[in-house]
Amino acid sequence: MKVFRHIAIGMLASSMLPAQSLQEVADALPAPTLDAAKLQLVLPQAPGMQVELGGVDYEQLVDRQGKISPGIISDTPVKVFLRVSKDGQTVDSRDYEITLPANAQAEKPAGSNAKPAVVPAILQWKGGEGQWKPQGSELRVGGAAGIDFAKESLGVAVGLPVREADADEDRQDIKIEFDKEGLGKEGYHMIITPQRILIRSEGKEGVVWAIRTLQQILRTHSGAVPCGEIIDMPRYAVRGFVLDAGRAPYTIPELRDVIDTMSWYKMNDLHLVINNNFIFHERYVDAGRDPFKESYAAFRLESACKGADGTPLTSSDVFYSKKEFAELVDYARQRGVRIVPEFDTPGHALAFTHLRPDLIYKGAMNHHEKRRCEMLDAANPETLTFVQSVLDEYLLPQANGEKAVLDECDVIHVGADEFFGDAEDYRKYADGLVRYVKSRHHTPRIWGSLSSKRGKTPVTSQGVQLNLWNSTWMSAHEAVQLGFDVINTSDAFLYIVPYAKYYRADRNLGWLYDHWQPHMMYAEKLPAGHPQLLGAACAVWNDTTDLLHNGYGMVDIWPIISGSLSTLCQKMWGLSQPPDTYQQHCELVRQIGAAPSSNPTHHSDALNPVTICPEHLPMQLNMPDLGPSYHLTVELELQEAPSGEEQVLLSSPIGQLIAVMKDGCIGFRRADGVEFAYEAKLPVGKRVKLELMATPGNTKLLLDGQPITRMRLNTFLSVEENFHPRTKGLVSTFVLPLQTLAPTLKGKVYSLDLRPLEQ
Repeated sequence: MKVFRHIAIGMLASSMLPAQSLQEVADALPAPTLDAAKLQLVLPQAPGMQVELGGVDYEQLVDRQGKISPGIISDTPVKVFLRVSKDGQTVDSRDYEITLPANAQAEKPAGSNAKPAVVPAILQWKGGEGQWKPQGSELRVGGAAGIDFAKESLGVAVGLPVREADADEDRQDIKIEFDKEGLGKEGYHMIITPQRILIRSEGKEGVVWAIRTLQQILRTHSGAVPCGEIIDMPRYAVRGFVLDAGRAPYTIPELRDVIDTMSWYKMNDLHLVINNNFIFHERYVDAGRDPFKESYAAFRLESACKGADGTPLTSSDVFYSKKEFAELVDYARQRGVRIVPEFDTPGHALAFTHLRPDLIYKGAMNHHEKRRCEMLDAANPETLTFVQSVLDEYLLPQANGEKAVLDECDVIHVGADEFFGDAEDYRKYADGLVRYVKSRHHTPRIWGSLSSKRGKTPVTSQGVQLNLWNSTWMSAHEAVQLGFDVINTSDAFLYIVPYAKYYRADRNLGWLYDHWQPHMMYAEKLPAGHPQLLGAACAVWNDTTDLLHNGYGMVDIWPIISGSLSTLCQKMWGLSQPPDTYQQHCELVRQIGAAPSSNPTHHSDALNPVTICPEHLPMQLNMPDLGPSYHLTVELELQEAPSGEEQVLLSSPIGQLIAVMKDGCIGFRRADGVEFAYEAKLPVGKRVKLELMATPGNTKLLLDGQPITRMRLNTFLSVEENFHPRTKGLVSTFVLPLQTLAPTLKGKVYSLDLRPLEQ
């Protein structure tokens, strides 16, 4: 991580040819050297110029004066760069890799134990002898007061109940100490002996990461931990994942799975897009239709805001109450993850213009005139007032006296990308947004757009974080020169649009693992240790919503999410050069397994056949929901089917298998609001056999052994019914709900049989 700006080390004295530019001089400088005895970086010299230490990627290991940490326990490579100044001009050098030596004088364990393999890899290790294993019938943990998640996680990892040990208790299986060792709030120091594990950290985050390391080691070492010493810390402060929840609905349990997996891999920044909309409005316009009325748009938080005609801001399909979202923020914090909510305006703002059509942008647009309906009027001061009033609902204390909904969100993202109106209008509006967020005592984050929106109006940059996503919209070098702290979110390298033919970083994970670095923004590079480079984030964007939606849900894209997180965590936490090949890395990920207590795909390793003959209905099954692959057979008789009345066959919070939909067809609905219907109806007064044969991406229906070949997606239909029913290319994954049998069925169930699908 980088926190310092310009570090003066001394004057330089290497020869400089008169024709050389300042940049050429910087590029030609030899690498700094090490004075091992003094634990000091020594810079090269050149006449008439000043050279400063510009930055170090692991700044915890080299201080502002170039002093090397005395606590290094194994040789550690770092990236450094220099800043060269003359006559008021300053340039940055290339990166140099320097290996910081272990301090042989320190008292450390000595032995032959190899470094345990975890994801991401441990930075420093010194092996000891023997191993630690939990003893007795309980795990005694000292110093864990106030960090319940740490205690719970340790108990799950060792399979024992946890008792908090007293400070003076002789036996403490695991002891936690909060101590300033210069490793930062996320770094940790761990000493493992046969009798005890000692964890030291400056902050709770470091303790969480230490426990994640322990959990992974316990899984790969048969419930033991090799003795030795660990010093570990992140390379970058922001290790992020952007999830577009505005264009595809995700439930709170699904978001918890994302948080658990991020925490498992020491990723710490969940950038959650709260509002968004279908962007290809021209598809409606070109068909002679009105995208303002028909394009899908969503605002996922509970809101009291309504339009003059009563139109609510809050989404009608999936939304998060203020209470449950605040609880989600707390859930994430306990696991070392911070949530950064994004409220995107003045573009991507169809949910806002639905409330205030009078505030649709009226100025000239340089591109995409057919997308005007989603553009708020950045030129109108009333627009900023309106947006601020929406945000005040979450940034100010609540009317009932409780703290603000987003009180624990240190960073608030204000969006501000892909606005196609006037540059000065945009700049004034963007500056108003970031100033407003700062006035509410949060750190603003914004999408980089100023290189494409040049103008005279200044935009506040100090204390503002900026996503670098496309060099045409915002140059990396220009961003840092303006004073922004930046996050690499390069669309060329890090964007994923599921089921699209573009932006598919998930198909290049091997290349990213082997070659990409967090300081690479497509054609631009910043120094790896640039003090304004906070880190990087990959992003999942759901462009294929509305007219383009094929029915996919979180289960379908989970391999994309988990694969991206497990791959990129190594690049953001660990050394610039991974410790293994991508194939070896993938095998290690498989061995370590998913985050504890998390099963995002609802997979069952051992599904035993189950047959139930209910004596009464409804019947509580209280079985775990089951992801594909499964074969469900239900023999039933429908006794009546009143028109327009739904009858549910199987139900749980994850969804419903519907024997009779309102139109009479058989179908299913997921908790994310996505609904499928088969072009088949159950007969009344006849015993039939209904079968679901489910695989990932496809749920087949059979009635009395005959396959039903036609299915349609009922969700994301336009305002006018049946404008674009989807019947081909559907992704119809269905996690089987197994809490209640026949909660509203008007009929009989003779038997239910559930078994693995024979492929």
